[in-house]
Amino acid sequence: MKPQVIDRQHFGALVSWLAGAGYAVVGPTVRDQTIVLDEIKSVEDLPIGLTTRQDAAEYRLTEREDQALFGYAVGPHSFKKYLFPPRETLWHVERSNGSLRFIEKPPDPPKYAFLGVRACDLAAIAIQDTVFTSTGHIDPAYAQARQQVFAVGINCMVAGETCFCVSMGTGPRCTSGFDLVLTEMIDADGHRFLVEPGTEVGAAALAALPTRDASEAEIA
Repeated sequence: MKPQVIDRQHFGALVSWLAGAGYAVVGPTVRDQTIVLDEIKSVEDLPIGLTTRQDAAEYRLTEREDQALFGYAVGPHSFKKYLFPPRETLWHVERSNGSLRFIEKPPDPPKYAFLGVRACDLAAIAIQDTVFTSTGHIDPAYAQARQQVFAVGINCMVAGETCFCVSMGTGPRCTSGFDLVLTEMIDADGHRFLVEPGTEVGAAALAALPTRDASEAEIA
């Protein structure tokens, strides 16, 4: 499928499609002067026009000169807490006639859509996949959560002083692990996103969005 372009004014259609497909949408938002990951309901929850200045022992949230939605370096949170939460109920106990009955709780993780996943995050998730699903000892809750994820990657346009993706070969461009990947473009021709599918599910989602074919210049 040829790369598509979705204009900024129509970007909310992606969030609406994900919510309509039953996903809890997790993306960047602002809490306590920090860009963190949390559930979002609309584009307005994103850190519009904000960026970060990050260095050793330093984190500052500042304003950009444009209205970019993803114009910041990767923050302090990761998607691991949604795939492998720190607390999980495995079983509960019932007392009956002086005896105890242990009842297993089958995994029932939410169906998440991750919006704005960086290449380094996708690489980290791939390592978790190896640990939790490919070592011969599968974690059933993780495997089920991971199978349900719809990942919308974003190619980095801002790097922090503490970023390491180039040295690790994990960015700044997303190359795998996504259903859709975005490249945010803001120039004299407007504010828009180049969108490319990575899976059949992603291609089906892209076909449902208000897009147009990308020009050769936009792809370049």
